Amino acid sequence: MKPFSEMDAKEIFEEFDRRDKERAEKMPDVQAALNQMFEAYTRLKDLGWREAMYCPKDGTVFDAISAGSTGICPTSYNGEWPKGRYWGYEDGDIWPSNPILFKLQEYRR
Repeated sequence: MKPFSEMDAKEIFEEFDRRDKERAEKMPDVQAALNQMFEAYTRLKDLGWREAMYCPKDGTVFDAISAGSTGICPTSYNGEWPKGRYWGYEDGDIWPSNPILFKLQEYRR
């Protein structure tokens, strides 16, 4: 992989600035951002996602969405509810997770 040139870096930072400005225009205040978040949350529930607290508690791996992430992560809940822990899995690694929504994985249905 070749290193970034100064021009590459400039274009990347300009794109970050453009996205920041666009986001600020779409959500100029806290209430606008909360409304957008609620719309996305509601739409995900329409698409079959459920609150993470209702996930399987037997170590079953399910798909999960966490606030602040744009990915869907394989996750499980281990331990006795509510003192157990959510665990995310990716590329042979495991880490503590705190999902807000879950959905059973397609191949497990």
